[in-house]
Amino acid sequence: MQALCIGKTTYNITVPVDEYPVENMKYILQEKLEGSGGAASNVAYLLGKWNMETYFAGTVGYDENGSAIKKELESGGVHTNFMEVNYEKKTTTTFILANKKTTSRTQIVIEPEVFHLKKYEYDISPTVIYSDGFEYSATVAAYNKYPGIPTILGAGINESDEKEVQALMKYAHYIIFSLEFACKMTKMTVDMNNPQHLLNLYKEVKAKCPNSVNIITLHQYGVLYSVNNEIKVMPTLEVKEVDRTGAGDVFDGAFTYGLGKGYDLEKCIRLANIAAALSTVKYGAKQSIPILSDVIHEYEQKFGSLEVVTNEVPAAENQNTPPTNESTENSQNIPSTNEPTENQASTPSVNPANPEPVNNPQPTPNETAGK
Repeated sequence: MQALCIGKTTYNITVPVDEYPVENMKYILQEKLEGSGGAASNVAYLLGKWNMETYFAGTVGYDENGSAIKKELESGGVHTNFMEVNYEKKTTTTFILANKKTTSRTQIVIEPEVFHLKKYEYDISPTVIYSDGFEYSATVAAYNKYPGIPTILGAGINESDEKEVQALMKYAHYIIFSLEFACKMTKMTVDMNNPQHLLNLYKEVKAKCPNSVNIITLHQYGVLYSVNNEIKVMPTLEVKEVDRTGAGDVFDGAFTYGLGKGYDLEKCIRLANIAAALSTVKYGAKQSIPILSDVIHEYEQKFGSLEVVTNEVPAAENQNTPPTNESTENSQNIPSTNEPTENQASTPSVNPANPEPVNNPQPTPNETAGK
């Protein structure tokens, strides 16, 4: 099994603070965490740590932070053959203030100039492809080179150009939306305690992306998705959250791992949900990626054996072929009426003998984790 991850890199500096800083005050802090970030970079690192052969395609600047990112990926077992160094640019840096009291985050991104991959000549045989949408042309090139390979698109506001992400939505088999991206795309406001709002949000997302399997992460409320013509909310694992930095990327990475292993859709979502929750009990992005054995243990404690259904990811069909050169400009059931069936040709079959327990369709606010 091989995974190809395409997207953005950034150098993260996370500083835990007791409370949000007050203007004109001086703070002496004793702790900080440094390391690489970016959705696709984090996904690649997780897959490498979880012993999946993984290749990352992205760019860094010609500086110490760029070198550190490359070394960190390689230390996690990720192949960096398709990484490029731009000798005229600086690597994007993100400063993250992690509030210990509220577990909220404030991000300051230093990005003097956006730059992208110039080459995308892949010479591998991936079984799954993940893109965060930032490298549009490189992603399209991969879609064209590997038709039929299951593709996952991470749709998050912070990591990617929204226009490029929406252009790629036409071709991805699986789209994992952050709640913020889904609400912004649909122009909807959601009351998390109103199941009808969640139902309407999912239906609107499905109307805009009818040919993909759509998953919406809901922060501490869990995951919104559809299977067997039913829209569901899968509650998240209850943990003591301290920092949600990178939790969405961990979800995407664990989902990609499950898909690459041949798990059915709900197994992939359960695995990702657990991994994302476990990541929130530590500070940082890559620093908080949980150990695979811990995730599997938690899964099997709740759902039984996590066996591989097949050694190959089912071939995806009925995918619109992306143009070679297109500009980006030119669980808990929620009753559903006339909800389109998920594209079964592009997703593993769901095991109806082991559905998510259905109790109360209202997510409970004391559950923590998610994107």
